[in-house]
Amino acid sequence: MVGTMSGKLLAKAIVRGLIVVQFVLQCGTVAFNGTHDKVEVGATTTPATIWKRTPIAYDRDMVIELIEAADYPIEKHVLTTSDGYILKLHRIPDPMQFPSAEQGTNAKDTDDPDEQIRFGPKKTFRGTVLLVPGLFSTAADFVVTGPENALAFVLADAGYDVWLANVRGSRFSRKNIKLNVADSEFWDFSFHEIGTIDLPAIIDYIMRETNAPKIYYVGHNQGMTALFVLLSSKPRYNRKIHHAIGLASIAYLGTTENRVVRRTAEMTDKLYATLRALNIHELKPSPDIVRLLSGVVCASDMNELCGEMLRGFFGMTVDRSRTFLPNVVDDLLTSVSTRQLIHFGQLLQTKKFHQFDYRNYMMNTQKYGQAKPPEYNLTRVRLPVSLFHGMNDFITSTKDALRLKDELKNVKNFLEVPDMNHVGFVYADRLYGRVNRKIIEIFNEHPLA
Repeated sequence: MVGTMSGKLLAKAIVRGLIVVQFVLQCGTVAFNGTHDKVEVGATTTPATIWKRTPIAYDRDMVIELIEAADYPIEKHVLTTSDGYILKLHRIPDPMQFPSAEQGTNAKDTDDPDEQIRFGPKKTFRGTVLLVPGLFSTAADFVVTGPENALAFVLADAGYDVWLANVRGSRFSRKNIKLNVADSEFWDFSFHEIGTIDLPAIIDYIMRETNAPKIYYVGHNQGMTALFVLLSSKPRYNRKIHHAIGLASIAYLGTTENRVVRRTAEMTDKLYATLRALNIHELKPSPDIVRLLSGVVCASDMNELCGEMLRGFFGMTVDRSRTFLPNVVDDLLTSVSTRQLIHFGQLLQTKKFHQFDYRNYMMNTQKYGQAKPPEYNLTRVRLPVSLFHGMNDFITSTKDALRLKDELKNVKNFLEVPDMNHVGFVYADRLYGRVNRKIIEIFNEHPLA
């Protein structure tokens, strides 16, 4: 009896101990032949209009409701991967299917960074684009800040057929034809399976549905990690993507000076062993986590670390971050497998980009044919890539970002965004003028033939 109670208390303590790890990790040789710029933020740039909406229940499809509330067309698509996971995709369709007077306005000729790039010329179709969110995220990341600011809306306005991905285990992709979400086997994956199984299934489905010869790609955080895994494992997919843009891309980690991140790396092996012993396979944000992070932890002797983490994570004051945090957890953050989180922790430890390490000679040998997990071969990533790096990113340091740029074969642009943190690429209130307008410009500079 006492042993059982102790085990339960220990499990709760471990889950609480993972709070900092969860939010920390949410935030991811040839000559460089592209451009390396710092994005200028002019004094005239103003915050986007605050978009008010009513609360959305967890069991409803908030992506559909957000898009419908903004008066955009929306489609839901469902596909099944080769290993049985049922993935939901959201789509803001090709604007030529929905001609209207409002959508048919000509493009605006302006230097104002906050002026929206609307359709121009009338009914122009520019291509198909896939948006892939990061760790602890869903497709909602690309619509939650509203039609004037969020990337999915901005791309649709610019004439793109926009597809939004939800990978296995996330809020909108929690089914498998053979497994129940409560089964430990359901959660036996990391970003490797997302890259080698989910992404090719999604890309192939989109190309079949649209008959597109190639697609554009935007990934945030783990969304780019999975793409690098896919292309290093199945390089033929280089031919299916016309241009990829990475926001806070994660491949190499471990050189950050942030104390929370460095402590996370040190804890990885102990956490992995403890979670396996306690049979914990899913990590899911909850109201308890919100209260713990914004109240108990931040009021304890860890207050200094908490303040540093909240400032780095949200790019705002601690008090404002505490207010913002519950909305993010309730509306956006989603479950991940413990293996996903531990895999990123291993990258922090080793400072290498490699497959999952089972920390067991026999298991590694059986899985990989060698004692250590193999590294991903980034020389196989040959498609054109543009990378955005936030200067205040406390997960991926500038050194890590530059290392990734140097390892990739075909980087066209490397843009450093001042005062941008890791999650600011999806949550910032001045996102259009600072990032999304530049994304459209890059895509328009590389049109499909």
